[in-house]
Formats: sequence, C-alpha cells, structure tokens
Amino acid sequence: MLNNFFVSIIFSSIFIFNGFSNDLRIIDTLEIHNQIKSYGFDEDFINFKSHFFSSIIFKNDSTLFYNPNSSLLLFEIRLEDTPKVSKISKSLPSVHSFNRYLFSYKDVIYSYGGEALFNSFPGLIYFDHSSGKWLSKKIKNYPFDSQRVLNSWKIGNKMMVLLKHFSDVGTIDFDDNIKFSFGEIDLDEFKYVPNFSFKGTYQELLFHSNLGFFRGNYIYDSDLYSLHGYFLDNNRIEYRIFDKISGSLIKTSKLDALERVNGLSYIHIKDSTIYYRDQDGNVESFDVYSGSVIHSKDFLKLYNFKSKSALPYYFIGIIILLLILLLIKKINVNFSNTLTDESTDESTDELLVIEHKLKDLKPMIISKEKLDELFGISHYSYETIKTKRSYIIKKLSNNTDIKIERVRKKADKRFFDYQIS
Repeated sequence: MLNNFFVSIIFSSIFIFNGFSNDLRIIDTLEIHNQIKSYGFDEDFINFKSHFFSSIIFKNDSTLFYNPNSSLLLFEIRLEDTPKVSKISKSLPSVHSFNRYLFSYKDVIYSYGGEALFNSFPGLIYFDHSSGKWLSKKIKNYPFDSQRVLNSWKIGNKMMVLLKHFSDVGTIDFDDNIKFSFGEIDLDEFKYVPNFSFKGTYQELLFHSNLGFFRGNYIYDSDLYSLHGYFLDNNRIEYRIFDKISGSLIKTSKLDALERVNGLSYIHIKDSTIYYRDQDGNVESFDVYSGSVIHSKDFLKLYNFKSKSALPYYFIGIIILLLILLLIKKINVNFSNTLTDESTDESTDELLVIEHKLKDLKPMIISKEKLDELFGISHYSYETIKTKRSYIIKKLSNNTDIKIERVRKKADKRFFDYQIS
C-alpha cells in the first residue's frame, strides 16, 4: 500500500504553487513583532525571535498566517509596504504544541501532534475561521492508544505519521518494549490507514532522534519537500531538506553555504527548486539536491527495517538475556558462598556494637538505607549489602534479644522498611 501510494504521487501529482512568485515579498519582522507585542502577550511565551520562521504558513505571496509555537494563537499577516497584523483567534493561548506539524490543506490550517514539558498531544486540530477557534478533527480508525506523534509529513492528500503507543505497564523502564506504528491519514476522508508496526525500547522514545526529528527554528513546506533550519550561535544556521517521497532528511554542501534568513533574506521551494533571496534582494535558484550530500537519514528505510527485522532480533535478544542471567546467577551463588564464609569471621565485638546501637532505637521502624548505615555496610555493592544484611539480622536474632522484621511501607506497598523490637 505504501509503495503504491508513492508511485501514484510521482506519476499523477500536479505540482503547483498557487499564487506564489519566485521571489516572495519582504517580511518586515521588526514591524510584525512590534504589532504582535501591542496585543500584550508575554515575550517568553511568544518566543518570536527563535520560532517565528517555523510558525508561519503562506496563503499566497502576500498573506501568511502565524501560529506561535506552543500556543493556539493565530495571526493573519498581510505583507504590504507596512505589514498589517491581525489576531484572528479567540482560543486560549496555551496548548501542548511544541514541535507540532503546522500545515494547510484546501485553505484550512491544521496543527498535528505536539509536545509539552511532561505530556504530548497525538491528535489533529484545525482553525475554524467562522468561530475564531481551534477545533478537534476526528480521524476514523485512529489508534485509541496513540500517545505521541514522533514524525509526520504531508504529501498530496495524505499525511504520513509515526506514532508511539501507550505501554501496557504503568511504569516504563528503559528496557521495556513499546509499540510504534507507521501509517497514513487521508485528508479528504480523515481516515487512518495503518501500514506496519514494530516495537522498541523506551530509550528509542526518550532519545527519539532515532525515529523522528526536531522540525527546527525555520520551516518552509512545499508539495514534495520541506526545508528546515536550525539556529546556532553567532547568527549561524544549519539547513536540512526533507524529501517527502523518500522520507529522507538530507544535509548538503549547498545548503551549508546559505546564510540565516531574517525577512529581508528568505528561502522557499517551488517544485524541486530552492530560491534564496539575500539581504540585497538578489535571488539565487538551485535544485534541492545541488552540491554534495553530507548526511542523509532515511526514515522510511529505518521504519521498514525495524518492522521486518524486529522479531528475529527479539529472539536473539531473549536467548542472550537468558544466558547472561544464568551467568549472573552462577556468579552470585559463588560470591554469596564466599561472603558467607567470610561472614563467619565477624567478631563478637562488632555484633555487640551493632546491638548497642539498636537497643537505643527499640521499638522503631526505620528504612532499609538507615539500617544498612547502622550495620556499617552501606558502602558495599548492592548484592554484598543484601547478603551481609541478611547475615547480620540472623546473627542478632540467634545471639541477642534484638528482633528485626520486614514490614511493608504504608505509602508504597511494593517496598519494605524494618521494624526493630
């Protein structure tokens, strides 16, 4: 299904750029910024200087829309001799939309996915001009357990999406396997069609540059490509081109030679041609693959590889894990026997010292860590502490009137404290 879709895109799509010339109008960012500030929004919240060029989409070459990252604000900006900024949204400003995918389809503005500090939004919303609000768009057959959008891009009337799903367990460890799925959203019928799924560890999610990418501080989205810029120190920038057909994020020597845009200078794409306007208004054009390819990350190949090759790797991993566990168990048995032999040499004086410390605490419930400190064993390794703790408790029980028992913690029944009596 996926391959047929891309073939149809290549042979049947008509690549158009409605209403655009090869030289977009100058974007007076200073004047636009001043007009937006007049609405009284917090500068840190808007984050205009860092994310303006990643938060705009064009209606045509004289009108654009600005949706500040991490907000539901929407401004219409007319690029006249003096730009005119109008706030057209009535929605509350705050939302989990950092690194969301902002795009338009059939003159409707959409925002898909997004992240906040502690959570994420895996859904699709659109801007309703009649009400001035962002509204939720229901997607048929959309996975009910989707938790985060790791990657997405629009090509034709389809949106390709990589989703991370909720885990079956409440608490996620780094080694827990989590489900990922790759599919398509039909933007005419708003229907989700899955292509394949695979599993990965929580580390792949936490460091999800393995599966997705940060969209950047500058974004220009066209039919077949999107251009992404990443602001660096000293007013520098790194550009990447995203090929929507191959699903590849590419760094080239030609892109590396371009300067950071500021409104007077600008970069946009028409068909497979990049147009760069410099500070003086000179326009240079070149093919998206001009120059040498310095680096390419092919996401579709990565996802397909994981889906096809995951199962045998899991079997191999399980076998290796079992062998490691058997080896660890054997080492621990030998080590425990050695420790037990050594423990028999504990002097009566040391046991008396511990007994004297504990008598002053009778009766009391203390933590495992506090008990290990009183025993003088907290500096050992985990397995050594566990063995020595058990030995000392047994010795105290057999040779003194001190009794130590494990009791479950009231706050969390999974863990234990120790009761001294």
